[in-house]
Amino acid sequence: MNKEPYLYNREVSTRYRFVSTGRKRVEKIVEFTPLDIKNMYNLGFGDLLANGKVDDKANTNNGDIIKVLSTVIHIIKDFTEDKPQSKIAFKGNTKERTALYQRILKTYLNVFNKEFFITALEGPVSSPVETVFDLGYEEAYLAFFVKRKT
Repeated sequence: MNKEPYLYNREVSTRYRFVSTGRKRVEKIVEFTPLDIKNMYNLGFGDLLANGKVDDKANTNNGDIIKVLSTVIHIIKDFTEDKPQSKIAFKGNTKERTALYQRILKTYLNVFNKEFFITALEGPVSSPVETVFDLGYEEAYLAFFVKRKT
């Protein structure tokens, strides 16, 4: 993804903020939440609300999705440069959003593979299996993982 990202600020070690300036001004938050597995983080992303909470279900439709996603990718790079052993887990909060992430990964896999190992969860929800992300996989993946190559 070669789109220039928005400028972003790292507020604390696991939280970033940037402003989407598409059709309107929308503050965005990217947050890495530690999971119970050592060096594993969940990637959370959404609109910052007036009350300080993050809405990860917002469909802002601000006309700048490529620039927003480019910014999130740059933030993942920044976070994993600081924490190179970390593994980032993410999925959409809807099947449609997870499918969007899968399409983006397929489209830019040759770029992402230069810096990251990319894996995904496949199979039934009751017993998913982590596997290498495959361009030819026809089904919908359940979730994705990225880990910086060292």
